[in-house]
Amino acid sequence: MNTLTRTQLLELDERQLLAQCRCEASRGTGPGGQKRNKTSSAIQVTHVQTGLSAYDDQERSQQLNKHRALQKLRLAFALKLREPPQSWSGDIPSSKNDAYVKWIAVLLDFLYEHNFSIADTATALNSSTGRLVKEIFKTPALCQLVNTERATRGFKPLKP
Repeated sequence: MNTLTRTQLLELDERQLLAQCRCEASRGTGPGGQKRNKTSSAIQVTHVQTGLSAYDDQERSQQLNKHRALQKLRLAFALKLREPPQSWSGDIPSSKNDAYVKWIAVLLDFLYEHNFSIADTATALNSSTGRLVKEIFKTPALCQLVNTERATRGFKPLKP
């Protein structure tokens, strides 16, 4: 198997990404009635190359859970895999757009390069600090990561 960069991983379609993953079905946990305990609709996907994994069991449908787990896996790529910063052209995509995860990855690359200074990162991305903070708060896992990294560097946590 070829080693792919984070950017290449984020550009794979769902079928291509799934082909690189180990996929395990199980019964969901928690409330949900008899149906939840009789069907193996919960899905854990593990990307073999990186070892990153994601899990979803919110729906009764195994297919929907697989789709959601792959979305979570893409977010894990963006949050955990770093590359040298690449410029971002255009506006910040909507959080519902597939390109949003790519934007999160680029944002984090710039944040790491600028030692988690929001002002310096905003300048590098041709954005305002207010807009950047607003976007960071749209994704709880991103917000948590940014505030953890800022705390280790002696910065105050971001607030909405």
